[in-house]
Amino acid sequence: MPFIIEWVENCSGAEDAVRVQTPAGQFVLTSRQGVISKTDWEPGAGSSSPAEHELNLYWQNPDKLINIKLLKQGSIYRNQVWTALCQIPFGETMTYSALAKKIGSSARAVGNACRDNPYALFIPCHRVVSVSGMGGYCGQTEGDLMAIKYKLLEFEASHKK
Repeated sequence: MPFIIEWVENCSGAEDAVRVQTPAGQFVLTSRQGVISKTDWEPGAGSSSPAEHELNLYWQNPDKLINIKLLKQGSIYRNQVWTALCQIPFGETMTYSALAKKIGSSARAVGNACRDNPYALFIPCHRVVSVSGMGGYCGQTEGDLMAIKYKLLEFEASHKK
């Protein structure tokens, strides 16, 4: 995993949103005092920022380690699923049911935790697929977000060692 995550229990201050254009689509990072509190995908044009520079380095060299601070949130269960997602190797996928078996849960509960992932890209829920196809991404099973899931998986497959 190229992201080294430092979990931060709380943060304060004004929110700052940065839009980053990536090969998979526009990525929005919301942060407070350097701690990312939310990420999301949205269509539109990107802007230039230090965060965009760091993420562009990732797209150019996915082996580069990037340190990030994420605001810890969600239930104990959701954190367990998100931790397991981070253990899926770059360029590989795992089914919802296989991940559920690994952590002693159900595929539906894993899918719900993936849908509620506040850190798309950093917590790689795009690497989880259905036994019968792609499954969903960020709560959708078709449309723009699914196109992003395909692009992320294609990017990782093309850069897998």
